[in-house]
Amino acid sequence: MSLRGYVKQLRPIQENKINYVSKVQHIVEELDLPKEVFDGLEHEVNTKKSSSRRTVITVKSANRDDDRDEILRRLKQSGITASIGSSTSSVDPVDGVHDGNNFRIEVKPLSGGMQETTLNSSITELFPCIAFENNYRPKSVESFMEFLMSIDVKKLKCVHSSDIEAANETINKAESSSKYQVKMNNAIAITQYLYDTSKSKPIDSVYWGYRSSSKPKGVPGNHPGDVFIKFGGRSNIQFLGVSLKAGGKKTKEPQLNTYVRPVWRFFNKENDLQKLRQTAYSQVYSKIKGIPSIENFDGGRTGRHKDKKMTEKALVDYNRVNNRGYEKDYDTMLEIMRVGIINLFNKNVEKSKEYIKSEVLRDAPEVPTVVIKASDTDYEEITDRDELGVFLPQVTFVRALKNTKSKSKQDWLIELNSREEKIEMKMSIRSNKSGNAGQKKLGQYPTGLSVKYNGIV
Repeated sequence: MSLRGYVKQLRPIQENKINYVSKVQHIVEELDLPKEVFDGLEHEVNTKKSSSRRTVITVKSANRDDDRDEILRRLKQSGITASIGSSTSSVDPVDGVHDGNNFRIEVKPLSGGMQETTLNSSITELFPCIAFENNYRPKSVESFMEFLMSIDVKKLKCVHSSDIEAANETINKAESSSKYQVKMNNAIAITQYLYDTSKSKPIDSVYWGYRSSSKPKGVPGNHPGDVFIKFGGRSNIQFLGVSLKAGGKKTKEPQLNTYVRPVWRFFNKENDLQKLRQTAYSQVYSKIKGIPSIENFDGGRTGRHKDKKMTEKALVDYNRVNNRGYEKDYDTMLEIMRVGIINLFNKNVEKSKEYIKSEVLRDAPEVPTVVIKASDTDYEEITDRDELGVFLPQVTFVRALKNTKSKSKQDWLIELNSREEKIEMKMSIRSNKSGNAGQKKLGQYPTGLSVKYNGIV
C-alpha cells in the first residue's frame, strides 16, 4: 500500500484534509511523498509519534543503514529537502520538509525471523565476542550499539562463516527486543569478564558458539558453552567454554533446561513415557468435556494433528468455567509426571550418573566449562557446577525423591551419596509456556513439560 493510501485510511473526510487520530489526540498533516521513496519497503505512519508539527513514518528493514541512505537519496532525487537527523536510536532518522510539512522517517528492524528469546541470548553471547576481538571496551548501551553498527561482520574471526547472517540479524534487530537495555548491559558485563580473565591468563581469541556446527575445531558439538575462549602461550587448557546466564542479583537461573522427551530418550525408556501419557489421559484429560481421543489429543506422533486444536479449545473453555478444577487437574498431571521421572532416575544408578555428567555438566575433558551469570553490568561465576563435577566421580548411590521442603508438585531432588558425604540437586518438572489455558499448564501436555536443574541445595 502506498503512503498516500495508508494516510487516507486514517483520515476522516474533512475539507481541510487534516487527519484526526483519536487514539493519540494528535493532528497529523497529510504528507504526500512520492510513492517511489518507499518502493519495496514496508512502512506506515506512526500515529503515536506524529503530531500537528511533524509526521513520523516508520520503515521496517533488514539492512537499516543501507535502506536509510537509499531513502535519503530518493528524497533528494525527487527534489525534497531532507537530511540525516539525530536520535537515541543506533540508526539516525531522516528529517525533511515537503510542501511545508515536517516529516521524520525512522528505520527500524524488520520483524520476524529470529525469535526474541534467541535474539536476547545472542546479544549477550555475540556482542562481547565482537567487542573483545576489536579491543573495544563498552561504556554505555548507546555507544556500544553505535560501535556494533560500524562493524563489518564478514571480517570477524569470532563468527563462524555459517553464522554471518545470524550475527547481522542480531545486530540489526537488537533494539527491537523488549529487554534491549537489560541484555545490552549484560553484554557489557560479559565483555568485562573477558578482559578480567585475560589479565590473569592472556586470551588469544574468542568464538561465538551460536550452534553445534559453529563451535571451534576441537570442541564437541554438544558442549554447553555459548562463548569459547582460546588461550595464548603455553596454557594447559586450549579452550575454555563459557556458559552464560542472565538474571537479577538474587535470582537463581536453571543450569539445565530441557524437556521431558529428551530425558526419557536418554534412558531409552520412551515406552515408559507413553505409559505415563496414558495415565495422565485416563486420570485427567479424558474427564474434560470436548477432549478428543488419546491417539491425537496432544497432536499425536507429529505433535501437529488437528485434534490438538480441539483440545486447546476444550481446555480454554474448562478453565473459563471452572478455574479451580483446571488448576487441580494440572497439579494431578504434574504429580503423575513427577513420580514418573523420580522412578526413571531410581531404576539405574549408573545411567543416572551418566545423565548428570553428559546432560547437566556436559563437560568434555579437554574443554572445561565455567558458568558466568550477568546481572545488569556485573557478573559472577556460578560455582555449583564445580562442586557437582568434583563430587560426581565419588558417588556410589543415587536416589531421586520428592522435595518435601517444597509445597509445589513441580519440585523434586536427586540425592548423590559417596561413602562420607551427600549432596542434593534441586530439580523441577513443570510447564514453562505462556499463553492461554490451552497452551500452558494442561496445554503443554505430559510429554511437553520442561525439566530443570536449579543448583545444589
